[in-house]
Amino acid sequence: MAAPHASRAGPARLIIHCGVQKTGSTSLHHFLGRNRAALEARGVHVLTPLKGTPTRVLGRTAAHFSVDPTRENEELLEKAATELRNSLPASGTCLVSHENLPGAMIGRAGETRLYPHVTRILDTIDRAMAPLAPEYVFYTRDMAAWKKSVYNQAVKTDSYPRSEAEFLCETENCGSWADLESRLSTHLGAARLAIFRLEDEPDPARPGQQLLHHAGLEGCDLATLSPVSGTRNQSLNAGALEFMRLLNTLDLNRQARTRVARLVTRNQQLFASG
Repeated sequence: MAAPHASRAGPARLIIHCGVQKTGSTSLHHFLGRNRAALEARGVHVLTPLKGTPTRVLGRTAAHFSVDPTRENEELLEKAATELRNSLPASGTCLVSHENLPGAMIGRAGETRLYPHVTRILDTIDRAMAPLAPEYVFYTRDMAAWKKSVYNQAVKTDSYPRSEAEFLCETENCGSWADLESRLSTHLGAARLAIFRLEDEPDPARPGQQLLHHAGLEGCDLATLSPVSGTRNQSLNAGALEFMRLLNTLDLNRQARTRVARLVTRNQQLFASG
């Protein structure tokens, strides 16, 4: 088990945004990256899942652990969290963001429950971050809309082969956001947990305002940040989604499927009805 770096300096405040998936994290990361210098000038250091970064590795490892929660994978998760700990700034506020930190979303690798291993994941991160005590932030979204978007993502990226009706049946008893909040609050304590509704975000061009306000930015700070245009990681249209779902029923190797998925995503107009 990786040892925590108790003697290493760290930020005065560590905020870990845990997603969840399909609550605007991709747009948020683009927005944070676009305004990285401005945020750092205001004392907020941002770590997002850029390629090759400890943040990206930690998110991938957390998702893998959640679908195979063995002792070996827990050790890999703590090792990844320790690598992130070693990359933290020595002062100020540090905001870490990765949508996969709660674990795999429903629809991935047979998961039908709402983040059943999230508290084990956060405990592992806590051990690696000690003596820092991270604050954890989650976003939620209207459950029906969220499941529709999650189903689309599961078909697009996680090879989910069944219909939306079957998906909704399988996940009918996944749990509620209130259940998740109760588990997290009991485990972490209310002082270390913040949960925001995606529907309460005031401006799609400046996503994550509730999160950034929680990190200490005021309205005047947020108004000066450079906006983003459009949306990221959009859902497939109905025709493209059905094509990908049927593709997922075939015995294609992962590399071939990925190539086809990219073509479908980039050329959705070919599958538009009417």
